[in-house]
Parts: sequence; C-alpha cells; structure tokens
Amino acid sequence: MKTLWKRFACMAVALVTPTLLCSCEEKPPVQGICYRITGGRNPMVILGSIHVGSPEMEPYGQHILDAMTQADTFVFECDNESPEAAAQSLAMMTLTEGTLQEVVSPELWPLLTDACQLANLHPDALATYKPWAVTSMLTTAAAAREMGARSSRQAVSRSVESEVLDHVGSRQLRYLETAVSQLSLMDAFSPALQEALLRQSCQAVLEPQENTTLSQWPLWWRDGDADAFAAEYAQDNSLPPALMEEYHHALVTNRNQHMAASLAQMLEEEDPRSFFVTIGLMHLVLPEDSVLYELTRMGYTVERMWLPAP
Repeated sequence: MKTLWKRFACMAVALVTPTLLCSCEEKPPVQGICYRITGGRNPMVILGSIHVGSPEMEPYGQHILDAMTQADTFVFECDNESPEAAAQSLAMMTLTEGTLQEVVSPELWPLLTDACQLANLHPDALATYKPWAVTSMLTTAAAAREMGARSSRQAVSRSVESEVLDHVGSRQLRYLETAVSQLSLMDAFSPALQEALLRQSCQAVLEPQENTTLSQWPLWWRDGDADAFAAEYAQDNSLPPALMEEYHHALVTNRNQHMAASLAQMLEEEDPRSFFVTIGLMHLVLPEDSVLYELTRMGYTVERMWLPAP
C-alpha cells in the first residue's frame, strides 16, 4: 500500500452514505474473511469488512449465511445510520471557527479545489467542514472510482456492512463505538497528519493510478486472502514515521484493545446470546496488533472459517 489514503478508505467511517452496477450472471459463492470465536459462554462469529465494495464480493458463502442465520444479535463498529448519529457526525465534521480555506495551507488549497470539483464536491459547499472530514469524502470518491463504481454512494451500498444489514431483520443490533467516539479520533489528529492525509486524498482523485491494489481488494476479500491485506498495510511507508505511528496508534491499536474488551464482555454474558460481528478488516489481519490477537491473549480460541468443500 503506497499511501495512507487507502488505509483511510479501509479504516475510516464513510461520511457519505453516498449503487455499483448489478451483475446478473450467476457467480460462485465467496469465501470472505470470517472467524469463529469460542471459549466463552456465548458463540461469536466475526466478519472482516471493507467499507466500499463491488459485485465481485457476492454472493456470500454458506458459512457466512449460516452464521448470520444462527445469530440473534448483530454487532457493528458504529451506528452511522440513525438520525441522531447523522446529526452528531455533522456536528463533529463542522468547523467552529474559520473556513476550510483558512485552516489548510495556501499550497494545498488549489490542489483541494481541483480535487473537489473532479469528485463532484463543490469547494464552497465544503467551506465549513474540517480537513479530516473532506479527506474522508475524497477518499471514498477515489476508492469508488478505482473499484469501477459510478459514485461514492454506489460503492458504499456494496460494502460488507450494507450487505450484512440486509440480513438483520428484527434481531438485536449493538455497536462497539458511537459516531462521536469514532470521529473524535480523527478530530484529534495533529494538523500535520490532517494536512498530509488531505493532500494524499487530493492526489488520489487527481492522479488515479491504473491497476492499483485497491482494485484488488474485492477480489482478495472474495478469495479470503487476509494475508494480502496485511502485507499491503505493512508496506506503507508514505509518511514520516511519526505521522504513521500517530495514525496507526489512534485508528488501529487503541481501538483494537477497546473493541476486544467489549467483545469479551459479550462472550461472557450470562443471558445466552449468539453474536455476529462485522468490523473493519484492518482490525483483524495484522499479526500481534488486532482484535483477534487481543481475544487470543484473553484465552479465547480464534478459528478461521472457510466455505465448505462442494
């Protein structure tokens, strides 16, 4: 992975709920990246997600469908759907003083205006948004284009979260984080990190690269290739080490620990429950720095789930 903007696409909240072309041909079921957690009072399955998607990621394999059918409680990273969450997100995204042009460097502003226009995001409409919020919008737009979607909204509608939500029905929903707690992490980024991420997202929109690895994400997910995601993440050296460490510690390591602690509580609830959890892949695939690693340290058994052989 050559730039942090791709990490942002995989990790960050999609601030736009901004549909990929439907493929009607019959396709074999996909593996996905899915784990069974045992050793507690309650059973749990964790599905790794990417927050944008494509038709190659369907239909889900029977092992995933069965796990969703058997679950009575669905768990997601964050509630981004409710009106209350949307209002809270908007408040977090909005500058309390000044304008976007005033808080970014003079050198970055022309690049930002060009990128926004190309992504159909008018700079005037974004004048009151914080840099990290605009980064998320541009990142989603760049990711959608590399995946062949017509729009950000179309790519997000094919995300793993969206597909799983279609199976929830009347069953209980829970969330590991609130919109405010999740967005507060990005809001706390240093000015240097916010500027660097915004610059990279602008370059991703203005200078799209052909045959990038991002276009392979749906295929890796389809084939269950967790190692490919981990390897790409580990290869990123696009920013100075201090900024890379700041980003990773805030959005990965700290959240892994908090999410694992919450999941452990669910695993030990006295009232019988069966949990189906959907969280971002980068919280699952990194060696010794993941939710799965934390759960293993707590004494739980983590087993990879695979599509049954025909």
